[in-house]
Amino acid sequence: MPRIDTATHDLRLAADVGGTFTDVVAVDSTGHVTRHKTLSTPSAFETGVVVGLEACINGHFDRICTLLHASTVATNAILERRGPRTGLLTTEGFRDVLEIGRLRYPRLYDLQWSRSEPLVDRQHRLGVSERISSNGAVVQPLDQRQLEHSIDVLIASKIEAVAICLINAYVNDQHEKSIAAIVRKKMPDVAISESADILPLIGEYDRTSTTVINAFLQPVVGAYLRRLDTALRSRNTDAALLMLQSSGGVIPATTAAQRPAFVLESGPTAGVMSAAQLARDLDLPHVLAFDMGGTTAKAAVIKHGEPAFTPELEVGAGMSSSSRLTRGAGYLLRTPSIDLVEIGAGGGSIATVDEAGGISVGPASAGADPGPACYGLGGRNATLTDATVVLGHINPASLLGSSMTLDARAAERVVEKKIARPLGTSLIEAADAVHRIAAAELARAMRAVTSERGIDPKMFTLIAFGGGGPGMAAALANTLNVQRVVIPPGPGVFSATGLLGADLRWMSTQSTQINLTSPDAVRCLATELKKLQARCASLAKTGGFHQRDLSFEMVADCRYFGQSFELGVPIPPGRITRRSVSEICTCFESLHLDMYGHRDPDGRIFAAALRVTAVHPSSPVRMTEALATSRHIKHRKAWFNGTWQRTPILRRGDVRVVDGPAIVEDYDATTVVPPGWKCSRQDLGGLVLEHTS
Repeated sequence: MPRIDTATHDLRLAADVGGTFTDVVAVDSTGHVTRHKTLSTPSAFETGVVVGLEACINGHFDRICTLLHASTVATNAILERRGPRTGLLTTEGFRDVLEIGRLRYPRLYDLQWSRSEPLVDRQHRLGVSERISSNGAVVQPLDQRQLEHSIDVLIASKIEAVAICLINAYVNDQHEKSIAAIVRKKMPDVAISESADILPLIGEYDRTSTTVINAFLQPVVGAYLRRLDTALRSRNTDAALLMLQSSGGVIPATTAAQRPAFVLESGPTAGVMSAAQLARDLDLPHVLAFDMGGTTAKAAVIKHGEPAFTPELEVGAGMSSSSRLTRGAGYLLRTPSIDLVEIGAGGGSIATVDEAGGISVGPASAGADPGPACYGLGGRNATLTDATVVLGHINPASLLGSSMTLDARAAERVVEKKIARPLGTSLIEAADAVHRIAAAELARAMRAVTSERGIDPKMFTLIAFGGGGPGMAAALANTLNVQRVVIPPGPGVFSATGLLGADLRWMSTQSTQINLTSPDAVRCLATELKKLQARCASLAKTGGFHQRDLSFEMVADCRYFGQSFELGVPIPPGRITRRSVSEICTCFESLHLDMYGHRDPDGRIFAAALRVTAVHPSSPVRMTEALATSRHIKHRKAWFNGTWQRTPILRRGDVRVVDGPAIVEDYDATTVVPPGWKCSRQDLGGLVLEHTS
C-alpha cells in the first residue's frame, strides 16, 4: 500500500485489534488514507499494533498526533475467563447475587445447557456487616473489625482484583469509600472497582455483575494499555492514545484502564459506527451491518443512519447479545452500548463433525496463532477459511495484496481428514457443507437483531465488511432473503476507518425516581440533569476541553410504575419544560408499544435513571485511494450451486456491471458474487450486489 507523506503532514491513526488480524488506518491533514492489515499477536497484542503502524507510516512515529484504538482484549478475557483471581466484598447476606442472577434461561428445553460460572468463586465472595437504607441513611454502621478479617481472607487467597458492591451504595457511597480505602492500604497492588463509581444505579444484580466484570478486566486491560503506551513512547511519539467505548465515543486510555467494562465491545462498535456513516452517505434508511472477521461475526440494525442503543448486554455463552430472547446465557453488563449481537463464527472458526454426523462451525477459533491450516503456521484443524480455499472463492496467492500466501494443499488435507472422511463424502462436498453451515450460523446472529424483534430483514440493505464479510455476504443474504448488499471501499479495515470519525465522549449516570406524570416533574428533571451535565463537563475539562466546545446528549431510562425493566428514551435538547416532559412520555409509550405490543395510556411513567453524555465532535473519514484495475481479466474455477464454474477474477476498478459468478479481489477482502446475483460499482467506490433470480 502507498505510504503517507509524513514529512509534511500530521497524522491521525486508528488501530483495530481482532482475534486474527490487526487493522491499521492512517489519515493525513489532506484527507489521504492508507491502510495495512497484519496478523494479530495474541501473546502480546501491542506488537501487532506497532507492526501495523510501522507499515503505514514508515517509522515516522513523531508525526502521530492521535491514535484511536479498538480491541478485543477485554472481550477475549471474558470469553476465555483469562483474568485475575477476583474477590467480591458485598453486604452480608448478598454474596450469592451473582449466582442467582435474574433466573432467566434462554434454552428452556436444552437439558445440556448450563449457566456460565460466575467470574468470582464463592469462597472469594465475602459479606460485610453494614447496611444503608434506600434513602441513603446508615441503618447499620460498617463493622471494620469484620471487614479487616475478610480482607485478610482475600490476601491469603492471593486475590488480584477486588469488586466492592454494597446494597444501596448508589444513593450513599460512604461505606464503599471506607472499604476501598482500607483495601488499598492492606492490598496496595490490587485493582479495585467500586459500584458507586462504576454504576451508580439501582439493581443489586446489575450493579454487582458490572462491577465484578470491571474488576476482572482492570488488570488485563490496564497491563495491555500500559505495554502499548510504553511501546509508543519508546518510538518517539507523544500521541494521545484514545480508546473506543461500547457506546461509540472515545475516552483517554488512562480512563479505559480504570473503567474497562465500558470498552468491552469497542471492536464491534467501530464497525457499526462506520456502517452508520456509510448509510447516511448513501441515504439508506434501513441497514443491516454485518462484520465478519477471522474470529467472530457481528450484526446490528441501523435505521435512518443511526444505530440502536441498549442499556445492557450479555457477554459469553456462545453469543454476546442484548436480545431479550437470549438473555440469561452470559455475564450481564449494564453499560450503554450500541445494540449488536456477536457470535463465534469467523473465517478462523473451527469446523468439526460430531458423533451423530452433524457439522458444527465455531465458536472455537484457530485465531492468528496457529490460524487456519492454509496459513502454513501449524494449524491442524479445518476452518471456514480452509473450506473457502477449497471452494476456489479465495485466491491463495493474492491475500493482502499478495503479501500473504495461503497453502491450498494444507487446506485440502485438513478438510479431507476432519470433515470429508468422517462424513464419508467428497472433499468438495465437505467444504460446501462447512460453508453452508457457517451461513446458517451467521443468519442466526442476524435474526437475533431482526426477526426476533419483529423486523423483516428482506426490507433492509446489508452492508458487509471485515475480512470475511464480503465473501459470505451473498450466501447470508440468500438465507435471509435480503435483496441488496453493499460492500464499502476498504472493507477489511472498515471498522478501523470508523474509529477515525469517533467523537470524544464523557458520560455520567445517576439513579432517580422521578414521576414524569407528576406536577413536580419539570423541576426535578431539570435539577438532576444540570448536576449530571456539570459532572460531564468537569470530566471533559480534565482532558483540556471547555464546556462551550461540548454538546450534551441526554437519555432517561423510563418504565411504568411497578415494572422492573426500563426503556431508554432520548430527552429533547434545550431547557426542560412541561412540553419536553410530555415528549419523553409519548416517546416511551411508543417504544413500549414496539417492544411489548401494548401501552398503558393511564399508567404512571417514572424515570428510573438519567444518562448524560458530553460530546466533542470529530470528522468522518472516507477512503479516497485510486481503485485498482487488472491488466488482463483472469478466470479460475470456483464451486457454486453444486458444480465447478469458470469464474472471472476482477479488481474493484474493473467492475461496472457484472453478472455472477464473479469474484472481486481487494487488498484486504474478497467479494464473492454467486450465480443469481449481479455486481455494480458506485461513484464512491463501493460495490452493490443485487439479487437477480
